[in-house]
Amino acid sequence: MKKSILREGLFSALLSISVLSNALFAQVTNPEGLAFDYLQKNFEHLDLTPDDVSNVLVRNKVITKHNKVTHLYLYQQHEGIVVHNAILNINILEDGKVFGIGNRFVKDLASQINTTEPTLSMEKAISAVMDHFDIAGAKIFTLKESLSNQEAIFDPSGVALEPIKVTLVYQPLSNQKVRLAWNVVFYELDAQNWWNARVDALTGEVLDYFNQVIHCEFRPKEEICEEEGPQHKHLEQHLNQEDNSTVLPPLSNAYRVFPLLVESPSHGTRTLVESPADPNASPLGWHDTNGVAGPEYTITRGNNVHAYHDIFNQNRSTGGEPDGGDTLVFDFPLDLALNRPYTQLDAATTNLFYWNNLIHDLWYQYGFNEPSGNFQANNYGHGGIGGDHVRAEVLDGSGTGNANFATPNDGSNPRMQMFLWGGSLPDMEEDGLKVLAPDSISGTYDYRKAAFGADIPSFD
Repeated sequence: MKKSILREGLFSALLSISVLSNALFAQVTNPEGLAFDYLQKNFEHLDLTPDDVSNVLVRNKVITKHNKVTHLYLYQQHEGIVVHNAILNINILEDGKVFGIGNRFVKDLASQINTTEPTLSMEKAISAVMDHFDIAGAKIFTLKESLSNQEAIFDPSGVALEPIKVTLVYQPLSNQKVRLAWNVVFYELDAQNWWNARVDALTGEVLDYFNQVIHCEFRPKEEICEEEGPQHKHLEQHLNQEDNSTVLPPLSNAYRVFPLLVESPSHGTRTLVESPADPNASPLGWHDTNGVAGPEYTITRGNNVHAYHDIFNQNRSTGGEPDGGDTLVFDFPLDLALNRPYTQLDAATTNLFYWNNLIHDLWYQYGFNEPSGNFQANNYGHGGIGGDHVRAEVLDGSGTGNANFATPNDGSNPRMQMFLWGGSLPDMEEDGLKVLAPDSISGTYDYRKAAFGADIPSFD
């Protein structure tokens, strides 16, 4: 009798553990369901209404590898139209517990919106963006792809660098009202601005915008702290100390660069860095793109970045990237004292290729991986959207001073433009560089020299 009761008790305990384990497993494998259930039960605590949390869109799901925390990013929507930047992120532990919520949903959304039907056409929304930012060009747009009556892509020929995407959204305003708008993504031809703008779908007014190009401008002298002064003198000390000594090349994969912790020529000299690719972030090295062992490129191009010169402001490679050969050894001379950077493109391009890859591999360790929307041509089956390696342009001819970086959504190529700093652009016939530029722009060009905090002369 006692044994029978003991067996039944043990069976009941095991059954309870099994049911509990299955419940937890179901929760972990269905974080979306757990999140929706949590919102339905806690909408008042989040200062929302039941309608606000009844129809949300899961835009992204990321699982942190080291602790298995699931991060869900939910978008608020009304009648199938997403509210711009109305995001609620919810984090779920491996055991199914919810912790850490960020809430940017609009309270009582249904009562705040002005309409659900646009009267302004997509084409007029694009025109409104061009007018607002004084963008020149014909305002005749050819439909490239119609995704729905709320989303389309237009041919950029003659007006933009990338296809112009237009999507119907809601735009929250500071007065708690929400207006129907067209979201227009427009990349200007000079690559200096990549607008993500909301245009009122009734009036054509530009309500809000964001520039996807981040500009880093060199500061004028009066804004530089006195403590930085010695660094400028330090530069002169290194101009003639470049180590270009001949070394026996390694079997493969080496780059002569200003390595990690050497911020600039002001802070140190170059080193031949061997096999720097991180096996976790770039498992097949920096020159792979197809996911099979062996490089697809021996030039400064690979899965994370394609680095090339853009002296003539073409916004694309015109060829001539440095080639490391079958051994992938990128060891090129550099003499900063010459003040003729265009004659040392191989060294400059190698350095930019190295640093882009280094940053990719470094931030990968901190969670900027494929599901998080990092920049890779091939995501190796790890999630996210591929086809978006960085286009890194060396000695870009579209500006002077420092740099900019355009970062669109996952799946679209970012562009890094590193501007010209000092010296003068080449007379292409004299310097043998005529083949690099179309005849229409061949000639001699001038640009100002970077003074690193000293007075910088203006153009005539």
